[in-house]
Amino acid sequence: MALTLWAIYCTYDGLGPFLIYAQRPLIAGSVAGLITGHPLLGLLIGATLELAALGVYTYGGATIPDYQTGAIVGTALAAGAAGAPAAQAAIGIGVGLPAAILLSALDPVGKMVTTALVHRADGYAADGNARGLAMIHWVSLVPWVAVRAIPTFLAALAASGGLVKDITASIPAGFVQGMTLAGSLLPAVGFALLLGMMELSRYWYLLLIGFVGFAYLKLPVLGIALIGVAVAMLFVTLKRDEPVLAVPEAPAAEESTVDSRLTKQDLRRVFRRYFWSSQISWNYERMQALGFAYSMEPVLRRLYPEKADYVAGLQRHLQFFNTSVLVGGPLILGSSVALEEAGTPKSAASTKVALMGPMAGIGDTVVFALYNSIIFTMGASWALQGNWLGPAFAAVMVLVPYALIRRWQFSFAYREGKRLAGHLAAGALARVAQGATVLGFVVLGGFIPSIVKVVTTLTYRQTTTVQGQPVTQSVAIQDRLDELLPFLLPVLVTAGVYLLTVKARLRPVWVIGIVVVAGVVLGWLGWFAPSAPAKS
Repeated sequence: MALTLWAIYCTYDGLGPFLIYAQRPLIAGSVAGLITGHPLLGLLIGATLELAALGVYTYGGATIPDYQTGAIVGTALAAGAAGAPAAQAAIGIGVGLPAAILLSALDPVGKMVTTALVHRADGYAADGNARGLAMIHWVSLVPWVAVRAIPTFLAALAASGGLVKDITASIPAGFVQGMTLAGSLLPAVGFALLLGMMELSRYWYLLLIGFVGFAYLKLPVLGIALIGVAVAMLFVTLKRDEPVLAVPEAPAAEESTVDSRLTKQDLRRVFRRYFWSSQISWNYERMQALGFAYSMEPVLRRLYPEKADYVAGLQRHLQFFNTSVLVGGPLILGSSVALEEAGTPKSAASTKVALMGPMAGIGDTVVFALYNSIIFTMGASWALQGNWLGPAFAAVMVLVPYALIRRWQFSFAYREGKRLAGHLAAGALARVAQGATVLGFVVLGGFIPSIVKVVTTLTYRQTTTVQGQPVTQSVAIQDRLDELLPFLLPVLVTAGVYLLTVKARLRPVWVIGIVVVAGVVLGWLGWFAPSAPAKS
């Protein structure tokens, strides 16, 4: 039951408050390990799936592998498996990864149910029924959590019996070795997906900075990140003359002059609603619209005492809306509140339309593709070493900045009102996005060799005659590769996966399958391993 409740919270946290972003497999798997009494197991499984999931986000509501449930299910079943922790972790990854892919088929089911519910919300809005609107908004969370909580409950139920241990005890050791290698190769998929989203042809040389820092200077990942920050700041300073992002302006209207019709309590209520439940009613048809209307309702009730005007306001904000909920959504919400208060509802609607697209592009790139990828990669790298600093670091780096930046955006936009579009067009956010991209490339250059673990165990044997006696010399191929270029194999694996995803245009699911099969086969044969065997 505890695992099921945890799965419910993980789903909710990724739809609303983003307190610790529990929907990410690093956090989901780590806490699942604590719940099952196998903390190290949860760390290893969650971190491995986290690295496989880098660059995979629900942009525009796209369906992706359910890594959250995969991490929890994999940890639950592995906890009941036989064998040493390393073998259990391999089994957990072997279960969690296909589970994440298979369970993604349930995701559209939940979203289709919420699509039907939003039409019921239309009826409540037409009647001016705020309670009915709120009920539909919160009830929409049920299908989201059901498609994740039910598989988690079944997995926990199966793990509580002895069947899992009996089955896993009969698994060949070679398969476990192969799955261990596959787990160490999977981060290459996440890195390749990230590189495919970024401007690799323009910034490829920045990868060398991070690579040299790790491979030759032996810098830790935090040191590489600090170098990346310095390079990003220098880069942005020198590139200030480059074109910046242009944000379409809202149609001309009178200046927003915020009066005192709204109280601080009204503003706090609006922000709290958005903070705690922005996406719980997300649906295919209007995406975030119901959550936005629910957040605006206290303001509309205060500003429009006439029922007809109040109803019109609810219906106005129930129209299609979708943007980044972390960098963009609070900004647009604050601006809409100011414009509604100023008596310019048409400007409120047009500003939403003008800003949601550009802010989605900026927010998704800076927050999800870059910031999240950096902090969760650092957290996962520590977790793979059995260090609880990994998930704790990632959780704190989500909790504090995400809460502060959303609060600041809302307050700033409320003060500035319609002038907001002009401020964005000045290019400050574009420079932030550019700096984040530079930082991302430098950090990735160090992360790839430090996290994608693979060496060859093959040796080259040569027989020569010395003083009439045959002498066989064994040369470890990995030693020769290290002399040529340290960490050559991790780089080649990541490059190969990148070609499959970007050049061959294979779907991520197929690429993951290829990597897993290759890892199992090569690991089973004993030709490759995550690390070289200890020398006696």
